[in-house]
Amino acid sequence: MRAGVFGGTFNPIHKGHLMVAERVFQRFSLDRLYIIPCRVPPHKFPVFLAPAAERVRMIQLALPTDSRYRLSDVEIQRNGPSYTIDTVDHFKTRITPGATLFLMMGMDAFLEIHTWKSYRRLLETVQVVVVIRRVDGRMPASGDFSRMDGYIRSRLSEDYHHVHEPPCWQRAGENRIHLLPTRPIDISSSQIRQRIRAGKEIVDLVPPKVNAYIEKKELYR
Repeated sequence: MRAGVFGGTFNPIHKGHLMVAERVFQRFSLDRLYIIPCRVPPHKFPVFLAPAAERVRMIQLALPTDSRYRLSDVEIQRNGPSYTIDTVDHFKTRITPGATLFLMMGMDAFLEIHTWKSYRRLLETVQVVVVIRRVDGRMPASGDFSRMDGYIRSRLSEDYHHVHEPPCWQRAGENRIHLLPTRPIDISSSQIRQRIRAGKEIVDLVPPKVNAYIEKKELYR
């Protein structure tokens, strides 16, 4: 089995998240993709973090009617900060034993991965997928490549070598670090929260059911 692990606050989930999920499905031929909202993010602290139950419900409303998409509340049920290595260990031992796991994240998050709990073991356990935005949705820009390459060699290991197509880095006998270009969509959860506080529409940014739920519950006001 090939399973994707897509974590975050999802505060709220939006069309950009779903676009990235679909791109990862296509690129890595996943059998499943788990959306995992966190209870307490260890590296960032949103000022307007909706209650966990509300974020879970919005994800349920947003996910396609496709059995390959799964919602996991493993981090919601865990007390304290949500460390990625703990979640990956949970999936490896209980949810998807024997599966190849693909861990999705943005460039900014990846460039801090050396500060994460047990990051070296994490890199040995999962295939990291670093998602970047490109106008053509294809090859990464030279600047993106340079940032990744410099960081990997200086912070992680000089033993990584670059593979040009598809773009990734690999050490002998270890999992790859993939660079995945996607088409840019100018959407972020913080932008959505700002628009709501300003009394502006968000119908073009989130799935219709999520928009209706936010209005009904008067979230982020």
